Amino acid sequence: MTRRNNIGRRGAMGLAAGGAALAMTAPRGASAQAGVTLSAWTGYPELVPFYNAAGEAYARQNPGFKLNVFSTTLREHEQKLAAAMPTGTGPDIFDVGQILSINLIEAGLIQPNPPAIDAQLRAAYRQASLDSFTVGGKTYGLPLLFSTPVLFWNRAMFREAGLSGPPETFPEMMDFAKKLVRFDATGKMTRSGMSLRLSGQGSGITEKWRFVLEPAGGSVIKRHPSGKYQQNYDNDAGRAALQYYIDAVQVHKVDDPRVQRDAAAFVAGNTAMFFREAWVIGEIQKQNPSLDYDVAQIPAWRAGQPKKTLLQHNGLYVSGRSRSQAAAYAFVQFLTNPENSAMLTQSSGWVAARKDVDWSGLMAKIPQYKGFVSPPADMQYYLEPVLGPWNEIQTRIADQLPAAFVDPAMNGNPARVAETIRRWAAQTDSILKDAGLFGTS
Repeated sequence: MTRRNNIGRRGAMGLAAGGAALAMTAPRGASAQAGVTLSAWTGYPELVPFYNAAGEAYARQNPGFKLNVFSTTLREHEQKLAAAMPTGTGPDIFDVGQILSINLIEAGLIQPNPPAIDAQLRAAYRQASLDSFTVGGKTYGLPLLFSTPVLFWNRAMFREAGLSGPPETFPEMMDFAKKLVRFDATGKMTRSGMSLRLSGQGSGITEKWRFVLEPAGGSVIKRHPSGKYQQNYDNDAGRAALQYYIDAVQVHKVDDPRVQRDAAAFVAGNTAMFFREAWVIGEIQKQNPSLDYDVAQIPAWRAGQPKKTLLQHNGLYVSGRSRSQAAAYAFVQFLTNPENSAMLTQSSGWVAARKDVDWSGLMAKIPQYKGFVSPPADMQYYLEPVLGPWNEIQTRIADQLPAAFVDPAMNGNPARVAETIRRWAAQTDSILKDAGLFGTS
């Protein structure tokens, strides 16, 4: 979910139904909102129909209420918020990832939750969500949606390759990819066996690399009992995670940066496997509803080891500079009630963050959602650290990853891989030192 530059690619499902359902859940008797105009900004264009339908439903019970929704790409959204919030020219309500919200909180531009919002957060969300939205003992904002990446796999391609189900471990995933990749008569790859994040912009490249790094037993940073942090990938796990990508591209040739990539490739039937979040289901429903696919949890690193995945939130916040904070908080509560949370998922593909949503209707319609809304009880999650320099740390690694994946000098050269990881890790520690957050105990 974080910091992606390729927004505008997720589909919407059932938008007309969404407006009807939202209308039924509009609050009654909230006359204090009559005549109020609120502005809402989002970096997720697929959420615009949800916001608009919610505003219309709310206005039917609060005549004169109006919601103005502004959307752009995620990166532009973050840049506009960073520029507008300090001057008081930003929106009343906005959604954003914690990679930016922590900076706004530390700058005093998002205020601690009022009692009613704090109580909702504590009652209606998981402990992991509460922990992620707590800074310095106070809560800020409400979780709007979360992303937990899974493995999307093409069932028709697996049958063709004689594979009965998804891989359980990363070595098995590589073996499967070798059976699934296809080339034409000239040796040009026509279908990748797996689609890894090999290029792009911003910290999302590192985020996707972490999908491999964390199961391997590492992390970008770790927190010590002292409350200080240091890098945690200048080790066997970090070297193995980088090697996995190098092997996929240069040794086994199951992926190639020159072929169609990521969700677009999977939806079009040009890759057999890739890691991504629930919004891809919306794209499939819109662009290729006959695609024969399923989802599975990200594999374990080795047999007998736990499966791990990222739990990442996108939060809904009220600006500390809003002149209509009471009205904004009331509308935020409406947006995040159980009924509208279910409709958010149905209309956008993203999974709403509340724990008390009834997902039975959605899973009956689209069984693949089970992997997101009803994961295995023993699934292990790792969270985004809520730290000011986190975006810089990930971005600096991301600036260097794509070249490393395709560098011929890395192929069959473990010393070069180790030296590269060591250099990146030193840079990570340097950023932590500059922020006063570095420590080894």
